[in-house]
Amino acid sequence: MMRWKLKAHGMAVLSRIPAGRTLYHLAQRVAGTNGLDVERDLRRAFELVDLVHEGGGTASDAVCLEVGTGWWPIVPMVLALGGARRVVTMDINPWLTEANARHAWRRLGGHLTAIAAVCRVSEDAVRRRYAAVAPGASTLRDLLGPLGIEYVYPGDARCTGLADGSVDVVLSSNVLEHIPRDIQGAVHRESVRVLRRGGLAVHRFNPEDHYAPDDPRITAVNFLQYSEREWHWYGGSGLSYHNRLRAPDFREMFGAAGFAIEICRVRTNERALEALRSGRLMIDEAFRQYPAEELAVDYMWVACRKPACSATAEARTVA
Repeated sequence: MMRWKLKAHGMAVLSRIPAGRTLYHLAQRVAGTNGLDVERDLRRAFELVDLVHEGGGTASDAVCLEVGTGWWPIVPMVLALGGARRVVTMDINPWLTEANARHAWRRLGGHLTAIAAVCRVSEDAVRRRYAAVAPGASTLRDLLGPLGIEYVYPGDARCTGLADGSVDVVLSSNVLEHIPRDIQGAVHRESVRVLRRGGLAVHRFNPEDHYAPDDPRITAVNFLQYSEREWHWYGGSGLSYHNRLRAPDFREMFGAAGFAIEICRVRTNERALEALRSGRLMIDEAFRQYPAEELAVDYMWVACRKPACSATAEARTVA
C-alpha cells in the first residue's frame, strides 16, 4: 500500500473514533509536524500584507477579520504589530493554545524590523506595540487583548456577528481548500456583508493534493483520479478534508459572492502538469472539463474588492 494511503486511512480512523481529534492533536505535537516555523509562517503573513497593499489597502488602523486561526497566531500578531486597530480571528477548530501563542509572540520579538518594513510603519511604533504586552502574560486574553486581537472559538465565518460594513480587510492563509463549496460560498457572502464598501478580502491557499508533499511517488493532482465517493474515504471528510476545488471554482465563488477580483496569481506544478498532459494520470470525469493548466495549479493568491456600490447595497436601497 502506498505511503499516502496509509496516512489517509490513519486520518480516516482518527476522524471517526471517540477522542480522535484529541489523539490527532497529540500526534501532531509529538511528531512536531505542526511546529512553528517562524520564517515560513512570517513569509505567509507577509504575502497577505503585500496583497493588501497591492490591492490598494492598508492594515494600519484597519479592522481585520481572519478566517481560520490555526495553530499559530502569526497573522493576527503581525497585523496588530503593523498597526491594525482591531483583529478578529476565528476558527472552527481549537488548535490555538496559550502555550502556542506565548511561543509565537516570543519568536516574533526577533523579527520586528522586518514586520515594520513589510507593514510600512515605523519600527519604533512596532516596538512600542510589542512592549505593550506584559512579559508575564499567561492567558490568551492577557496576551492578545493589549494588541486588540479577539480570538473566537468556536467561530463560524458564515455568521460572524460583526456589523455590516464594519471590517476593512478579511484574510485567510491555507484555509479555503479545507472548506466545502457550499459553506465557502456562505463565508464569502458574509465577508461581503461585513466589509466596508471598497474593502478587501485577501486569501492565499493551496489547491494541491496535501498528501503529495509526503509521498514523492504521487503528484499534486493525484487526488483528481478519484470519484467523489472514493475520495470521501481518503480525504473528502474528517480531519484530512480537502475540497478538491480547482482554480476556476474559486474564481467563480468570489464573483458569485459579489466580489470584484483585483489580483489573482497562480503557481503551476510542472510535474503535475506533465502527468496530466502525458496521460499518466487519468482523472475522474468530474474534472475533465478543466484545462490541464487549471488542474495543475498548486497555489493561489487572491485579492478581491467589495465594490463601492455593491449589488447587496443596491438591493437594500431598492427595497
